[in-house]
Amino acid sequence: MTAEETINVKEVEIIKAILDFLHSRKLHISMLALEKESGVINGLYSDDMLFLRQLVLDGQWDEVLQFIQPLEGMDKFDKKRFRYIILKQKFLEALCVNNAMSAEDEPQHLEFTMQEAVKCLHALEEFCPTKDDYSKLCLLLTLPRLTNHAEFKEWNPSTARVQCFEEACNMVADFIPADRKLSEAGFKASKDRLFQLLLKGVLYECCVEFCQSKATGEEIMEGEVLVGGGHALR
Repeated sequence: MTAEETINVKEVEIIKAILDFLHSRKLHISMLALEKESGVINGLYSDDMLFLRQLVLDGQWDEVLQFIQPLEGMDKFDKKRFRYIILKQKFLEALCVNNAMSAEDEPQHLEFTMQEAVKCLHALEEFCPTKDDYSKLCLLLTLPRLTNHAEFKEWNPSTARVQCFEEACNMVADFIPADRKLSEAGFKASKDRLFQLLLKGVLYECCVEFCQSKATGEEIMEGEVLVGGGHALR
């Protein structure tokens, strides 16, 4: 590369790499906050899919089911599975809200959220894949906190909503047409792009320092190349 040549890096590409990193580490609260502040989403979605995504991320479950109604008449669309994942998420969030309330401070709200959870559970019964799955959901009602269950030990609404959308997206992708210009809208960062770029940058700096030390005759101890100069990625 000559002195006159420059590398053009768009800011949106950097943000997408950061979003990919946050998603891969399940730091979805931070990821969604960055999306909101920057207006950038690390994905190539049609307008309809973006609308569905926002409904899911906002927890508007009734609107999600209403939006998807036109697909329910299609033979290849798994209506039962789709309703199951949406209603299950709604049920888990109702339990989460109920767990966060104090019976002494808000008894009426506590009773209301429990009623909502029970209502969701009843609606789930006909859509659960098996009776065992339904029994497991019923068991959650008896626990003091949702996170007391081993399967939901690290459960949080933000991550669960992102995962819920991803599963829903896979189910409806073949039925919601993509925009023709979608591929021209940009790219999606993937495969831990940010970490790979940082690692390559560190290795490049280490190589430069190594070559300089060889040229000056400076002796380098084993391990100093990767840990010296504050370059190590731990």
